[in-house]
Amino acid sequence: MNLKVRKFLIDQCAKGEPIYYEVIGQILGLNLALESDRYVLRKTLGEISTFEHKHGRPLVSSIAIYKGKNDHGNGFYTLCEELGIGKAGKLSKEFYGFTQIEECKRFWKKPENYNAFAIIDDREDSHDVEFFSVREIEFLSEWGGQVYDKNNLEHVAAKNYIMNSLGTKTQYWSNYLAQKIPGMVTFNWRMWNQKGWENTPDGKIRVARFKPYTWARVYRKGDDNKDIFFTVGVDGPRRELVYKLDYYFEKNSHLNASQKETIDKNIPDELRWQSIPITELKNYDWNSLLDLTISFISEHLHVYDRLIKLAWGNGEPQEIFSNFLRPQKTPENGYLALPELNPTFEGIEKDFIQESIEKKEIGNAGEQLVKQYEINRLKNAGHTDLAGQVDIVEDGKGYDVLSFQENRQPKYIEVKTTAGNSLTPFDFTINEKLFSERHSENYFIYRLYNYDEDSNSADFYVIQNLNESVLIQPTNYKVYLKRNKSVI
Repeated sequence: MNLKVRKFLIDQCAKGEPIYYEVIGQILGLNLALESDRYVLRKTLGEISTFEHKHGRPLVSSIAIYKGKNDHGNGFYTLCEELGIGKAGKLSKEFYGFTQIEECKRFWKKPENYNAFAIIDDREDSHDVEFFSVREIEFLSEWGGQVYDKNNLEHVAAKNYIMNSLGTKTQYWSNYLAQKIPGMVTFNWRMWNQKGWENTPDGKIRVARFKPYTWARVYRKGDDNKDIFFTVGVDGPRRELVYKLDYYFEKNSHLNASQKETIDKNIPDELRWQSIPITELKNYDWNSLLDLTISFISEHLHVYDRLIKLAWGNGEPQEIFSNFLRPQKTPENGYLALPELNPTFEGIEKDFIQESIEKKEIGNAGEQLVKQYEINRLKNAGHTDLAGQVDIVEDGKGYDVLSFQENRQPKYIEVKTTAGNSLTPFDFTINEKLFSERHSENYFIYRLYNYDEDSNSADFYVIQNLNESVLIQPTNYKVYLKRNKSVI
């Protein structure tokens, strides 16, 4: 495909100015008096519009017309028939080409579309994550809704499989959308379970169930707590990939009853649920799915913006007691000295893999809470530019969240989260310790405790000046083999 010609056609669409075939011929260095060169022109334009049609966009070659006739050539309508749009003769009589011109102008004049699709590589994007499979979706359908038993190895394996397959792929999906659509961000925890009640002979008990779906939210930056968003994910019971315009309607939503009613009345039916059933999954890959959903979101951002305005106007959501951190004073009843180690050396059964997974989950939750807390803190202080730069960093950097202090200096935050009390000790790696020593003035530990999974909330306090504030006890060592002194 000729990317230079494609970009030229797109720019003409964005300008709203049709172009003559002769001009494209000049770009290609063709003599259109020759049938062989006219064939090259038809082939070039056909490849471009076939590519656009495959990715759900209007036929961009429609912007090119004959100079003398001010009409489209037979090749354009033959292509339309080959693409399954309709019979060439009928489309020509209906001036379908001019309908496509208007579609192209409307599509490419939108900055979000132009920024997302005008420039492409000369090859399809490559993706490190494998695409969704039928087996994974059927597996979710089989396990969704079942009560989870953490002592059942089959249940643990099923949970890990769902998280590492569909959970990871749903995250990848929404991360890519947020990256490609200007001004959008995503919220995509791999939340695999939902709390509920189970009737037993001894009465009702609190249980965790496998969620029958995976999901991720995509929304405009700054709209985190407005609870209106695009959703992408997998629906187990229906066995399909899903993308839609949605809102959060649970009891802990920031939306009140009146706002929910307004939103529900104003979401167009065709945006409430779009899907790809597993029977059609073979027709898709990452590139086609991502192009489809980028177009879906970009084309309907005006509806999203309208819902935000209808629900919130100039108001901002009130904070509720979920997805929330409660600042507390640093405890004064800490340790005066390190407790004495007194191991029993008795064997115990311990699932180290499962314990690691659970620590990772609660750790991720804590990091997300701190990130949002810091964003709100900076916004309230008038530093909206810095709030937009707060983020969770990659593992291995020596801290978890990059934020900023009031003097605009960086704030390196290590997050330690527990469901236990404020004095529960926590692990601290040598990497974290060395980083804290080198950046002591900008290093903070946010100690989250009393973490509650149901409300996704916790109490917390801040630790700074580690040498004066904490006692550190070595519990693990790295061992190196000594050199034998007798060996020269």
